[in-house]
Amino acid sequence: MSLAAETREAVRNRPALFAALRAGVLNYTAAAESLAIEGDREAIATALRRFAADLDEPSTVGRSITVRLHSSIKAVDAEMLLAVDGTAIARSENPGDGASATTVDTQSAVRVSGDVDARLLSAVLDRLQIAEVPVAAAGVIDGSMVVVVPRREGPTAVQLIEAVVDTGY
Repeated sequence: MSLAAETREAVRNRPALFAALRAGVLNYTAAAESLAIEGDREAIATALRRFAADLDEPSTVGRSITVRLHSSIKAVDAEMLLAVDGTAIARSENPGDGASATTVDTQSAVRVSGDVDARLLSAVLDRLQIAEVPVAAAGVIDGSMVVVVPRREGPTAVQLIEAVVDTGY
């Protein structure tokens, strides 16, 4: 395997390093030193520069995304799923007590619809973790993403999600 191929593989195995490379905020020499690759550090740094030049910045131009806060969440006992506007999103740790559906009173859901994908979910979860907003459940299905947070954190979660969408994640 060539030094360039080995460098690309090492970067792909470290998502934070890959994201920094794609964003253009990486110190190539320092990154070369951090990788467990045998070879000249300057050659590895050059391989990193070339890899960065080959990466396209993901485009969010023309994406249509809507963010809504929902306070009515149901825990559906039959499948132990949470449902928001009829969309089942995640397994519930606390299913109801025998009824077909019970309301989860202490949580709110933020539903994002439109051009959503797993990359958006990942960026949102990272941002919520940084802000120390606990996430009870999250998922993406059929053009919808739902993130369940404590009721008091709902408005904060909406603002953070909108900020992630606005930055192009």
